[in-house]
Amino acid sequence: MSDISKVWDNLNTAVVVSDPDFNVTYANKRAFELFEELKIAGLEIGKNMAACHKPETMVKMKGIYQDFADKKSKINYLTMDGPDGTLTIVNVPFYDGDALAGVVEMVFESSLA
Repeated sequence: MSDISKVWDNLNTAVVVSDPDFNVTYANKRAFELFEELKIAGLEIGKNMAACHKPETMVKMKGIYQDFADKKSKINYLTMDGPDGTLTIVNVPFYDGDALAGVVEMVFESSLA
């Protein structure tokens, strides 16, 4: 596969990319499928992630993004129950120079521990 977007689109791991303001800039096919399986509405390119997260989750995410912006953290992860077992959610920041440019969230459908 020479087109990198095909790699992300065909990966059997949910991938959601957002900007520093929590606007979704990319989501692969598996992300949309998994959100549907989890009955989480609101995942849409160009929309704010607040549309698909509870307010208390957004408070936690703001803290995580701030830690990324302040370079206090290089990765964040958590586990939760999914439709077929444990989901491991990993968030990693990316930068434009020294400024936080966004966050890539990957959802692995098994425990990484």
